Amino acid sequence: MRIFLFGILLALFVPVWADTDPSHQALEDWFESDDQATPYIDNISEGELRFLPKSPRKRVPTMVNQITISNSSVETGWVNIHQCHEDLDPITAVEVVYRYHKMRGLKIISTKNIKKAWVEGLSVQLEEVSHKASLCVSLQARILYKEGEKHFALRNGPFERRFLDGYYPLHIQLTVQYPTNKLHFMGSTPGAEPGFTVRQTDASVIVDAWFEGKLMTELFFEVVDE
Repeated sequence: MRIFLFGILLALFVPVWADTDPSHQALEDWFESDDQATPYIDNISEGELRFLPKSPRKRVPTMVNQITISNSSVETGWVNIHQCHEDLDPITAVEVVYRYHKMRGLKIISTKNIKKAWVEGLSVQLEEVSHKASLCVSLQARILYKEGEKHFALRNGPFERRFLDGYYPLHIQLTVQYPTNKLHFMGSTPGAEPGFTVRQTDASVIVDAWFEGKLMTELFFEVVDE
């Protein structure tokens, strides 16, 4: 049985069952449990993106991402990332796999309600995940792309939470800090709409999304004229 929770770094969660694989119905019952996960069996998404104007009544996993674009990022494309997965589902073992073309320095910052966690290659291995569990990691990734002489795009995703053949609600919080002496925020894809908000502060962009299906995001920046 696999649950796929993809995020900014394509984080892949693979629960590992100690005994023989459970039946399809047993998996559905596990996923529907109010104590273990959010029951969204009716009107399951098959991958098409649908924003949720209102947060679901049941608990939904949250992925909190903090990205720092430095002055050197503008030259190299490498950014610093701090990522937390909150409200992980209770299960015996989980493998968090990062499949990114350009990444380095993956390390665990903190865990909560997880008996054992360690980095193994480009993955984080978890054992004995309990209720209200969380995992925070840090790393660097090359996700800032130069487009022409004066434009950059920060590309993230796909964000998705997949179980069996369906896609389930996921909450994403993304804060991007950038050097205002180098870059000016221009906009995003998708644009702001109910369920997907984009807010700009003096030196950051904050995205908050409630959705199901697959979400790709792009934040666009323009070089500040000196």
